[in-house]
Amino acid sequence: MLFCRGSPLSKELPILKRLSPILTLLLTIASTCQTAFAQLPLAKRQSNNSEYNLYRWKPYRKQVVKPAEVLGYEIGERNSNFREQERVLLAVAESAKDRVHVIEYGKSVEGRPLRLVIVTAPENLAKLEKIQANNLLLADPRKITSPAEAERLLAATPAITWINHCIHGDETASFEAFMGTLYTLAASDAPEVKDTLKNSVVILNPAFNPDGHERFAVYYNSIALGSPERDAFEQGQPWAVSGRFNHYRFDMNRDKMVQSQAEVQQEIAAYLKWYPHVYVDEHGQPETYFFPPNPEAIHTGVDVGRLNKWTGIFGRANAATFDKFGWQHVTKEDFDFFYPGYLDTWATFAGAIGMTYETDGGRTLARRRRDDTVSTLWDATVHHIETALATVLTAGKRRQELVRDFWQYRKSAMNPQLMRTVVFPPQDRVRLAEVVRVLQRSGVEVQVAGKPFESQNAHDYATLNALGMKRSFPAGSLTIDLAQPQGHLAKAFLEPDPKFSPAFLKDQQERRTRNEKRNTNEAHEGYTFYDITAWALPYSFGMEAYWLEDAPKSDGKLLQGKESEEQLTAGVKGGVVGEKTGVAYLIPYDSDATAWFAIRLTQMGYRLEVANKPFQADGKAWVRGTFIVRVNRNPNDLREKLDALGRVLGVSVFAIHSSYAEDTGIGSDSVSIVNAPSIAVVVGDNVSQTSYGAVWYLLEKQAGAKFTPIRIDRLAGLELARFNVLIFPDGGGYGGVLGKAGTDKLRDWVQKGGVLIGLEGGAQWLTEKDVNFSEVKAVGEEGGKKPLEIPGAFFKAKIDTSHFLEC
Repeated sequence: MLFCRGSPLSKELPILKRLSPILTLLLTIASTCQTAFAQLPLAKRQSNNSEYNLYRWKPYRKQVVKPAEVLGYEIGERNSNFREQERVLLAVAESAKDRVHVIEYGKSVEGRPLRLVIVTAPENLAKLEKIQANNLLLADPRKITSPAEAERLLAATPAITWINHCIHGDETASFEAFMGTLYTLAASDAPEVKDTLKNSVVILNPAFNPDGHERFAVYYNSIALGSPERDAFEQGQPWAVSGRFNHYRFDMNRDKMVQSQAEVQQEIAAYLKWYPHVYVDEHGQPETYFFPPNPEAIHTGVDVGRLNKWTGIFGRANAATFDKFGWQHVTKEDFDFFYPGYLDTWATFAGAIGMTYETDGGRTLARRRRDDTVSTLWDATVHHIETALATVLTAGKRRQELVRDFWQYRKSAMNPQLMRTVVFPPQDRVRLAEVVRVLQRSGVEVQVAGKPFESQNAHDYATLNALGMKRSFPAGSLTIDLAQPQGHLAKAFLEPDPKFSPAFLKDQQERRTRNEKRNTNEAHEGYTFYDITAWALPYSFGMEAYWLEDAPKSDGKLLQGKESEEQLTAGVKGGVVGEKTGVAYLIPYDSDATAWFAIRLTQMGYRLEVANKPFQADGKAWVRGTFIVRVNRNPNDLREKLDALGRVLGVSVFAIHSSYAEDTGIGSDSVSIVNAPSIAVVVGDNVSQTSYGAVWYLLEKQAGAKFTPIRIDRLAGLELARFNVLIFPDGGGYGGVLGKAGTDKLRDWVQKGGVLIGLEGGAQWLTEKDVNFSEVKAVGEEGGKKPLEIPGAFFKAKIDTSHFLEC
């Protein structure tokens, strides 16, 4: 054993002499303790232009604190953690109060503050609320009373540029870059910076996803050596550590439409208070830095002329900066612009020039490129800083043109073409309320019809490309008139069949034709879109809906805030209906919330049953699927518990006072016991993190169900009888991990009554020949042509209500 200072190392040296000379040397070095902690490895500055200087925007104001003075190292030299970045943010803001204003707009799931840092000239900061109010008027042209007022607002409004950092927590260069961008804008007295700040309000989001970043950064710093080798241990991340996702393992750059996650909801609420003219989302880590212009994989609903104009302007400015230092970049590659749930596409539909910047490095301190050169975290950081500054400077220089184009885009939404109104007739009110929340959180106006109305040209979502026909709608229908300032975004959320351009589709089809002629040993061409292709809200929520070519008068009332929730859920307040009974309580299964009610009630130890066929009770007919809670088989506080839970979930519980029935009643053999679910969910290296995260979020946040995550490699040795539900999220290689013995054990558990649920790859595994849990086969598995994998496809299906899963 070796000891540090104060220990008799010399007494141990005879042991060392018996070891090999090399090992002796290593141990002797290791035993030489320092009075201070060893410094963590730092990323080297590999820039191929030795003259590059991060602090080139001279002169700097001496009173503004440098990030390195707070950190003890230069930004980009290591992965800073959240508190380190926070200290820099607050120190710079405190020392540059005349330019910097900090807003806390929320908290992450794990409780970390979410902030916006606003940087502008002192004279703008003094009237920031007025600037904000003026821009909101431009964002809603209905509120501008005359052309003269519009011109006054256009002349007075600075360019508003929003730069987002670190939505993917392990794309860490953007997290570091925030500190450099903030310092430059807050401290530099260079004429071009000062002039830009007079013409600009810059909004910096330091960390969209602080939880994922912290998870990764703490782990990585604990093992980092700075090795760029592809197989180095530090180049990977353990399954549970991966920082790309938020706490619930959601990819929040796919969540901007549905806004399921708290961080996304809060960011959008902050966005709608500003409506920036430029929105940059910083990412990493491709081989070469990417910034727009975009490829042709663009949603046809985008104002392509405006977008291409401005991405060309910003792209040329970024390229000029990169050329100055000999840095490489690409444009028009790989990153599609189709799904409106990305940060950049959502912002573009809302009126900004939305752009994704992907830096060529980060996450690790160093990595080796294909040509054997090395890029570092520092390189990736300064590349992001420079594109951010080039974008801010360009927006400031072209302020008037940029703001005018924003205003004209928002005005153009007031004149929608062909698709004018979307209508949801009255139906599942809880689910309708969810749709309304999604739309309202994105600033879309929704109305409820005050009287019946008729459309001359209504198209049914249930039939794709349905012909328009005359149709009547009742009072209480939800209507979304697309003639509103947020109409472009609303249409993108609601249109039944979004389109690519014909030229793009032709190119992709030609690639597919060529690929099909190639054998498995030949390189195949990639496709230039890679993500969601279908998302229309009526389909996503399984709702009856129609789109109209006209805008019938319906005495519509705008739904707003809590009032809209109350109006939509009127009559479904939940809780017990009827006087106290000694017989039973019935809960019709008529909404998603009813399932959550049943899960929570049984997991709390209450006894629940379900009717497998229609029945009679209390002189009324009740439908199949109705839950039955018998009073004499449950604790004395049953009514109070049913009432409280029903009110929380919006589920109505009906007290019955007579079980007599002329035909089938609640005592029938067709009534089955509902066992409390004891749920296990498979986790580990073979499991998709986002699929597991979706299950986690559904069970914990929506269903309120308790569950146990089980590592896939422990499943074969697990006593499965402890659980009656086992969920395999999307993933692959399950059979290889379980082996034949584990698979057979799982099959035996199912035969004894266990419920096995597979999602995507977890379902396909169950159909494989060697597993054979099901006779169902994936399309193309038995000799047919396999379809291309296209994420987000919707399928119209008919449910066989005689199947045991529906009984």
